[in-house]
Amino acid sequence: MHRTALLLALLLPLLAHAAPDAAACVAVHGSTAQGEGAEAARAVFRQCALREYGASAEPRIEACTADLYTLPVILLYRSDGLSRAEALADMKRDAQLDDGSDEARRAPRMLDFAYQGAGPVAGKSEAWIRQRVNEWTDRCLRGLVSK
Repeated sequence: MHRTALLLALLLPLLAHAAPDAAACVAVHGSTAQGEGAEAARAVFRQCALREYGASAEPRIEACTADLYTLPVILLYRSDGLSRAEALADMKRDAQLDDGSDEARRAPRMLDFAYQGAGPVAGKSEAWIRQRVNEWTDRCLRGLVSK
């Protein structure tokens, strides 16, 4: 019994933090952006990302933060019922892909991601968008989203 308690005392802190929590970082970014502005939101997202994902996420944090502004807009195309082709045409028409920015280079990958898997259930678009943003952010901070 004593051995089990010791083992649990050693393992519980590791198990409690086994999986990084992208949703926590997305949430703290959103609430800070609404209350304190974009600069403060970037700072708290950075702190959260480093805490949750470690120093290996450092080179990706800036791009992952920018994605928090771009991806929800792209996900709206799908939740609004547009086809991938219609969404791409709209993005091209609005010159969202032509400015040479990192966001413009990443947008086609976000569009592909938006159209993978099941779309939102009627009346549940907000929850679906939140879940997809959390999933993308986790992939981004882990380095699973190519540049």
